[in-house]
Amino acid sequence: MKFLTKINRNYLILFTTILLTVTIAGYFVLHIIIMRGAKERLLGKMYLIEKEIANTGEIPNLYPIIEIQKTSEAPVIKPTFKEVIIRNEMENEDEIFLEYSKKIKVNDSWYLVKLRQSSFENEDLILILALTLFTLLSSAFIISFFITKRMNKTVWADFEHNLHEIESFGLSQNQNISLLETSIEEFQRLNQVINNLTHKLKSDYLMLKEFTENVSHEIQTPLSIALLNLEQILQQDLKEETFQRVVKSINALKRLSALNQSLILLAKIENKQFITDKEISFKELVSRKEKEFSILFEAKKLDIKLLIEQDFIVEMNEQLADILINNLFSNAINHNIVGGDIRIFMNAKTFEICNTGENNLLTDDTIFNRFVSGNPKSYGLGLAIVKKICETSNLNIRYLKNDYHCFIINSKI
Repeated sequence: MKFLTKINRNYLILFTTILLTVTIAGYFVLHIIIMRGAKERLLGKMYLIEKEIANTGEIPNLYPIIEIQKTSEAPVIKPTFKEVIIRNEMENEDEIFLEYSKKIKVNDSWYLVKLRQSSFENEDLILILALTLFTLLSSAFIISFFITKRMNKTVWADFEHNLHEIESFGLSQNQNISLLETSIEEFQRLNQVINNLTHKLKSDYLMLKEFTENVSHEIQTPLSIALLNLEQILQQDLKEETFQRVVKSINALKRLSALNQSLILLAKIENKQFITDKEISFKELVSRKEKEFSILFEAKKLDIKLLIEQDFIVEMNEQLADILINNLFSNAINHNIVGGDIRIFMNAKTFEICNTGENNLLTDDTIFNRFVSGNPKSYGLGLAIVKKICETSNLNIRYLKNDYHCFIINSKI
């Protein structure tokens, strides 16, 4: 969830709560104020009626607003206010009235005076005022929301630009990260921290890159010399035990040399030293590699099955494409069983190579990691190189294990 979305959501929840609370509280406050005013008006009318009766002796009666009944009883209770329901014959419905009743004495006679005022008028007024309050607050919120949203876009524009710069930044790029300056102190501090961090990361990366390249190249020369000397020693008349030791040493050095070459290749791929791209036909590439690997297929009695619906054509470096298929074929052979199968499927969007083989605990999350392998004789760099080639060539690769071990490649474009 975006930061602004979370803020706006919290703001909306808070405002809705405040709006409902204020509206409900306002309704009851208005109800109290208006009812107090209604009671005061009824008290005023009662005073005028008492005065009129005392002066004229006439007893007005305007039901249901004014109702006066003669009674012989003396007042035993105080004047009271209450709400009563009276049938409105004209409207043919019940109405709620606020009633004020009081006993008064006129010329030695007692009268029960009941003054009433319709509560509907009061309720209508309260509702109108409450709705007006609700509308004003809602309008204020909507206007404030859009003004704030527009201001936020302006405030966060520099942040979004800098975020894009960070996302597109790469350690192998020649240029430094370019962040916009901002008048917001927190964003400016963040920019400073990011600039310092990227400079340090880039410096460390370049030092590590130079160290790796130097070590790899320096190791290769003595390895080649050692292999050459050991191969010359094999030409001599050696005891069987000595001969076997020399052979084991040669094999170990060859593996070390292959490991070194793989690490050099990975470094070159990561440093984007393969930059020339062209359209690569996987149909032609697989056909060529099938012939090159035919001896290895026959040695392990592997059955190769091709299912080509359409040619899988991608834009990538030709040398990397060659290495990609080489490593996938080598993996399918090395991790297969004698008499097993290799199935290759492709269409315009997908290339898939599957092989039989023993079960392993590797998953899509671990199989492409360096030095992780299901074969103790392998360093696990082949698939790491495959993964790196796919990443630099806008390809997705995933591992699927069912009855077969499958590697599926799709184009990101």
